[in-house]
Amino acid sequence: MNISRKPGLFRFLLPVCALFFSVSSLRAGDLDGRIDSLLRDKQMTVGVAVECPARCFTYSRNPDGRFPLMSVFKVHVALTVLEQLERRGVSPDTVVHVSRKSLRPDTYSPLRMKFPNQELDISVRELIRYAVAESDNNACDVLIGLAGGIGRVDAAIRRLGISDFQLAETEAGMHADLRRCYRNWSTPVAMNTLLQIVASGTAPRFSLLRRTMGETVTGTDKIVAGLPEGVMVLHKTGSSDRIEGVKTGDNDAAILRFPDGSTCYLTVFIRDSKESDAVNAATIAAVTREVVSELSPLGR
Repeated sequence: MNISRKPGLFRFLLPVCALFFSVSSLRAGDLDGRIDSLLRDKQMTVGVAVECPARCFTYSRNPDGRFPLMSVFKVHVALTVLEQLERRGVSPDTVVHVSRKSLRPDTYSPLRMKFPNQELDISVRELIRYAVAESDNNACDVLIGLAGGIGRVDAAIRRLGISDFQLAETEAGMHADLRRCYRNWSTPVAMNTLLQIVASGTAPRFSLLRRTMGETVTGTDKIVAGLPEGVMVLHKTGSSDRIEGVKTGDNDAAILRFPDGSTCYLTVFIRDSKESDAVNAATIAAVTREVVSELSPLGR
């Protein structure tokens, strides 16, 4: 699947969007009021970023807030590994060896469930599918190792021109001390910027990552639950454990393709929630519904 943006189209859209700037501002203000109502009784901090170039619409809430990425950072990891392979001329079908000790039992890992207490040989492509589509923590840390460490991942994303984020921890590090989750953070706007890069990229690595994000099976009660039929979604979810009853992060970040062919980008991050997991997910779905209603007739 290829969700691409044509440079010529954006040269045309820029002056058109300038004409509708004041109308877009009014619409964003109305959306902000409705989201305020949704969150009035919620004990959580919410960050939202919306970009819909074809509709000349932009909206953000807590745009500069530092939100723990949780498993959403697996997009950053996968993109870095794919870029390194591509630069070296190595196929993602290259098989790597995964040791038994790399498949930790104390973490979420469909890969380990399929191959318990054993070593295995697996392609990088399949590791990326496990890490992104199934949110496998062990697969993610194996990929971080292939990338040369989490610092290399951070540096690779910064080379894309994104700065309002930080990656400093592996999954193993975050599971050892949940407070370390705050060291892997992003603003909602920075995450949306990365989504746009993934959506518009023409190199093979972007195509593979888009396809994998389209196969995501986690968090179907979040952004996906707030979308009308006919909207194609490529996304990555994230969720944490709790510190004294407070959930560090609950997230979803998505590329949305509407029936009219337009592409929009939506990131919803929740930080420090005292609400239940079900309420967190329902809040992300409700924010999504409000965003889509604002983009009507796209959402109809």
